[in-house]
Amino acid sequence: MKYKNIREEELKNKVGQDFFAKFDTTRIIGNIDFCVIHKNNKTPMGQTHLIIPPPPMGHDPLERKDSHNPLDKTSLLWAEAKTGDYDLYAMFAQLILTIGKARKTNKDLLLPPAFLGVFDAKKIAFVSYNAVMDIFSMNDFNWTVTPSNHETSSFKIIKERIQKALDQHNYVYDYIENEAELKEFIKSNLANATESGKILIDKNNFVPIYLRWLTQVKPCINFDWTEGRKHNILDSDFYLADLFVDDKGTAEIMDDTPLSDNLFVVFRNSQYEILNKNLPGFISSGTNAFGLKDKKVYEQFWKKYKRPPLEEFQHYIIDRRDLLVPQDIRERKGAFFTPQKWVELSQKYI
Repeated sequence: MKYKNIREEELKNKVGQDFFAKFDTTRIIGNIDFCVIHKNNKTPMGQTHLIIPPPPMGHDPLERKDSHNPLDKTSLLWAEAKTGDYDLYAMFAQLILTIGKARKTNKDLLLPPAFLGVFDAKKIAFVSYNAVMDIFSMNDFNWTVTPSNHETSSFKIIKERIQKALDQHNYVYDYIENEAELKEFIKSNLANATESGKILIDKNNFVPIYLRWLTQVKPCINFDWTEGRKHNILDSDFYLADLFVDDKGTAEIMDDTPLSDNLFVVFRNSQYEILNKNLPGFISSGTNAFGLKDKKVYEQFWKKYKRPPLEEFQHYIIDRRDLLVPQDIRERKGAFFTPQKWVELSQKYI
């Protein structure tokens, strides 16, 4: 055992110094024991994106107005800490309950990290957020229980769910026996920003970014959302139009061009265009383009993110666009949200 006979606060400090020295581990978010973010708001290490990423659902309040650099509030890891040699599943269950209990009232918990983790005096373990994100969407679940009470039915439910996920997706390292592997894992995975300081869009964050987009960009779009919803034109269609553009590496939107005309809505010439094949009856001929009420707000929002999404996640985002749609609409539109690769396969066999 590497860290013997020390208190929890000292354990967190030592783990931070020994394994996360190139990051900032001083930030406190709610009751989460340990948080890792970029150090000094600079792009760390040499990697440019996450190797293993994922997204939560929920309602998002307005972004902080005091955030100057998009990296300074972006968490890379949230972890639970215990002294001694503790049960991994119990630690993860407590961490998930801690997050789930506070995420509706604490805006810092709405943009998830790449990984969740737990550690004690002997070992540390990680799991990618996307491997457990479905737990936060459980219906009829009591998130108000005390996370540290391991005897509640809620704790036992979470522990059972997390055990199944961890048996397939976890990364466990003994501080002494696996020191080299642990350091390599941290070096290779805990970095997700470009050198320009923009946040890369991947399957870990495209839903949380959408939740922020709803409060800031959507109100700037000249479109009748009530009427559009009647015709299955949703705000998520406009969000995907924003995602899938080549922004030319500039904040200026005049040079943004769509990557594909296969989307329901595309963004070009500084406005949204509903493609002719998708035009509903309430939109008359020649009025399928919708501009912005405030281009500065739009540019201010998107200058924080590098578009388009990372290439390796583009198909995933399109296939899982159902994550951006309320359940009632998802059920009503049905086949529209069937992943394209499944549709192609079905057509092949028909």
